Amino acid sequence: MDAIINEYKKYGVDTFYRLHSRDYENPHIDIIENLLSHAKTEWNISGNILDLCCGSGEVSHMLEDCNVDGIDPYTKELYEANTGNDCIPMTFKDIVENGIGKEYDFVICSYAMHLCEKSMLPMLLYRIGEVSDNLIILTPHKKPDCNGNFFKEVSRIKKERRTIILYKNRLSNV
Repeated sequence: MDAIINEYKKYGVDTFYRLHSRDYENPHIDIIENLLSHAKTEWNISGNILDLCCGSGEVSHMLEDCNVDGIDPYTKELYEANTGNDCIPMTFKDIVENGIGKEYDFVICSYAMHLCEKSMLPMLLYRIGEVSDNLIILTPHKKPDCNGNFFKEVSRIKKERRTIILYKNRLSNV
């Protein structure tokens, strides 16, 4: 398989995942594991976790000592088979329109938040802020910037041109 970004350009995100929803593997697993391991200790990641855009469960596996739920509109079957955890097949649009409905100590989104339409991002962040005071984004670039009305960046770890960012909910008392 070509680089994921090239596959997205070639097929579009929806078609790519329709074709690969049962065999998807995150090609960035090593750096994700490295960043998340460091962040887990430094930021005390624990409790109830939402693995947003959970893919095949790479992040969830790294948080096995937590209570993890997944959301992914494409890889529900693969995620559940790999982790034994529940996966809700919601898109960003579904979350914006209906909310998430359960509270979490942390919401973690790995290599996917940049796929949200820019016009939809503020409402998506609002919906995430309704259910969590902590948002963690793993990203290979600077997109998206989640600083704004709902979240504020409080910490960042960067390794090998990859970044993990902790945002705190501006609306909470924490």
